[in-house]
Amino acid sequence: MLNYLKRYKPQIGYALYDWASSPIPALHTTFIFAVYYTSTVSPENGSAEWAWMNALAAITIACICPFMGAISDRAASRKTWLAVFSVVGGIATALLWWVEPDISWSWYALIFSFISVVALESCFTFYNALLSSVSTPANIGKVSGFAWASGYFACIFSLLISLVVFIQPETPPFGLDTASAEHIRATMPFATLWFIVFGIPTFLWVKQSHTVEKSASVLDTLKAGVRTAKSVPGLLKFLVARMCYADALVVLFAFGGIYAARVFGFSQNEVIVFGIAMNVSAGLGSVAVGWFDDRYGSFRVLRFSLICLIFLAFSIVMVTDKYLFWVGALCLGLFVGPIQSASRTLVASVVPKHQSASIFGLYMISGKATSFVGPFLYGLIFISFKSDRAAMAVGLVFLIFGLLLLGKKSLGPSEPSHQNAS
Repeated sequence: MLNYLKRYKPQIGYALYDWASSPIPALHTTFIFAVYYTSTVSPENGSAEWAWMNALAAITIACICPFMGAISDRAASRKTWLAVFSVVGGIATALLWWVEPDISWSWYALIFSFISVVALESCFTFYNALLSSVSTPANIGKVSGFAWASGYFACIFSLLISLVVFIQPETPPFGLDTASAEHIRATMPFATLWFIVFGIPTFLWVKQSHTVEKSASVLDTLKAGVRTAKSVPGLLKFLVARMCYADALVVLFAFGGIYAARVFGFSQNEVIVFGIAMNVSAGLGSVAVGWFDDRYGSFRVLRFSLICLIFLAFSIVMVTDKYLFWVGALCLGLFVGPIQSASRTLVASVVPKHQSASIFGLYMISGKATSFVGPFLYGLIFISFKSDRAAMAVGLVFLIFGLLLLGKKSLGPSEPSHQNAS
């Protein structure tokens, strides 16, 4: 056992960051705090306010990530910047503890939620760039899929703990006052504590490689990343396609819990159980994707997953029965992890290691440059029609455009796994 841990320590350390960081967005922006905000803190227009906060965060991330990627490539300082943004995001999340169930706390909640989302999403510019440092071309899909899966299973355990320890008991621990929603608010510092405890091994066990000359300016490094992106056949087209399907995922993640609560009447307990079930589904999909990715290639996995997501998203928007919604949502979860993992693997497998953070800065642009559009349209449609069901259809439209733009041809030279499969 010890020999196994020693042999795979870098890969385990890499996956532990997903395990450490994933509970924050699950508890904060999807299943607990987001529902608390839209149903209790600001029940009248909370859906729209939450949507616009996410839209502004997406714009901010798109503006800063390319430059941060170039800076970290220039001095091979990916772990340093990962630590800085992790600390900022963790503190902002913990400070949400103070948000009382009153409209007067709405601005405080939105500001620190914004900081949390921007900081923790920006972390993935540096984290994704470390993937090639802990994997080889032969196992990059498995390493990426294992990391994604560990994040989903961390969400399961953290949601279970939140439900059993904080939310479900009639008398919550630590003298928490249910009248002021302290049992719900306590999940925010809990998520930060989880992040700290499990995130430390990443910085101890993962070694970054391929230092770039410090004499190059940040702008030159960024330009070199753009030139590299242009030199890889199909990469720019893929990044544009990713803009669309990433927008769809933003809508699903930001409003999944809210949609379940407002359209199908889920209680806070039911939303958490729903979140646990969704993460089990997504985790299973992420475990499976590693094998399919290395066997058939990231591009094929990505395209197939998009087709399945379109069908399932359509069913979720159309059904009115609560149990059919459950079935559709759990099936949809199986393909969320594969899309994220296969996208990251596809890019990591075709770009030079020494420019990986710069390229993943551009990758973050493709995930965030237009991702404000999904939440913005969700908020606009909700305000216009007072219907979360109509607003959720935005995600379906973006999935369809993403598939059409992706096309049928993969990036760069044929992936080795494609050759094995043919």
